[in-house]
Amino acid sequence: MSDTIAAIATGGTISAIGIVRVSGPGALAAADAVFHPADGRPMSAHADRLLVYGRLLDARGRVLDLCLCTVSRAPHSYTGEETVELQCHGSPAMLAAGLEALLAAGARQAGPGEFTRRAFLNGKLDLTQAEAVVDLIDAETADAAANAAGQLGGALKRAIGPVYDGLT
Repeated sequence: MSDTIAAIATGGTISAIGIVRVSGPGALAAADAVFHPADGRPMSAHADRLLVYGRLLDARGRVLDLCLCTVSRAPHSYTGEETVELQCHGSPAMLAAGLEALLAAGARQAGPGEFTRRAFLNGKLDLTQAEAVVDLIDAETADAAANAAGQLGGALKRAIGPVYDGLT
C-alpha cells in the first residue's frame, strides 16, 4: 500500500480510553506532526512497542490530550506496515479532533476493515484469520469470542493445513 490510513479504533461512546490508529509509509511522519513526547524526542526516534507519554495536538497546534503513543515498525505490526497507535482519553470529540490532525498531516480516513485488509494483503493474516476478526468483533457470547479467537490464532489453518497439503 502506498498511502497512509488513520481511524478511531475504539467505539464512538464516551469511555476512559480511546485509540486512534495509523498505518502506512507515512505513519511515523504523521505521528511526529501531531504527537510531541514529553522527553522532547520525536516519536520516530523511539523504539518499537514502547509506550511514550506526551501531548497530542490538534490541526491548529493546540493541546488536545496528554496521552500515550506507541510505534510498531514494518514488518512487525498488525498490518505489516509502519503503525502508530495513540492511546488517549475517550472523549469522542477529542478523538475526532486527533483524527482530523492526522488527516491534515497526510493520512487519509481508513475504510471499514481496511487495517485487517492490509494485514491480509501483506501476509500477516490468512483469509480464515481475517474472517475471524469480524467474528470476534461481532461475538455476542464468551463462547463465540473464544471460538473466533481460536480461529484468529490459526486453529482452522492448523486443522485443514495437512488436508490441503495432501490434496496438493
